[in-house]
Amino acid sequence: MMKKVIKSLLAVVAILSIASCQKTPVASFTTDKTEYVAGETIKLTNTSTNGESYKWTFPDGTTGTVESYDFVTNETDPTATLTFKLEAFSKNGKKTNETTKTVNLKAATGNVTFWQMTGSGYAETAVELNGITSTITGENDAAPSCGASGCAVFNNIKVGTYNYAASDGNATWSGTVKVTKNGCTTIELQ
Repeated sequence: MMKKVIKSLLAVVAILSIASCQKTPVASFTTDKTEYVAGETIKLTNTSTNGESYKWTFPDGTTGTVESYDFVTNETDPTATLTFKLEAFSKNGKKTNETTKTVNLKAATGNVTFWQMTGSGYAETAVELNGITSTITGENDAAPSCGASGCAVFNNIKVGTYNYAASDGNATWSGTVKVTKNGCTTIELQ
């Protein structure tokens, strides 16, 4: 009977020794950049040591448990600072360590150019878009390139759909324009 008790105690001591010898994980990760434009993917590479399982907490409140992660931002996300958290757990889950990292996200932007055809007979035309006013001061024989001289030009407008209004004192125009990431939309007022 004594031998059984001693063997049982030795087994318990061995299990406790192994459990207490588990190393504390050190959570760490890298990102491929420190600044992103909305619509880009943020690559999160886990560089933790002594971790057996992981939990990510993303800026939008969602979580994930894979070792490394690709976090996709939306093109319409605003300029923001995004914080990511990684928790690393030991094999038995009793030891843990966490770290956070922040990256900057810039809003995606595009450009819009309003123009009028040669011979249209319109005077200077004021165009308002997203609270900004620009004026068409000339006419073009064909659709101009983005930002062409004499056109009403709007640069670095945040991605989205906007209402516009234009007037030359006699005629008026209105509508919507979709601004796309790194794009240029040209609109003829006729």
